[in-house]
Amino acid sequence: MSREEQSMVGEWVRGKTKKGELIHGFVESIDSTGSTVHVYVVNCDNDMTVGKVIAIPISRVEVMNESSVIDEEHLSDLIDLALATRDQEWFRELVATSKSLQKNLQGREKRTAEHRYIRNRLGTSAIWE
Repeated sequence: MSREEQSMVGEWVRGKTKKGELIHGFVESIDSTGSTVHVYVVNCDNDMTVGKVIAIPISRVEVMNESSVIDEEHLSDLIDLALATRDQEWFRELVATSKSLQKNLQGREKRTAEHRYIRNRLGTSAIWE
């Protein structure tokens, strides 16, 4: 197995099974020949496949790019997944990211609220539209 294939373990992938089901999950392992990946399925057309590890030819999966935009709902789902897989390190990273995101959102809301009002010498007046 090449170094490139080993680096796939833990990567988020999407692909298609032999039955044509679209899957989304992460690579748990790669077989010794390097031709098949074992994917833990997080989302799938077939609800019965979700939560299972399936083997898919490596040619049928595509490594997904990391999303630069993470919202609170997405983070919550990832935290649940980290708990389900008992990955303490990942859980801690996600919680720290969540706290940072909440702090940034609160700061942004505060700045937005400050700009929504016109200030004069008598205090705050009408909303700036």
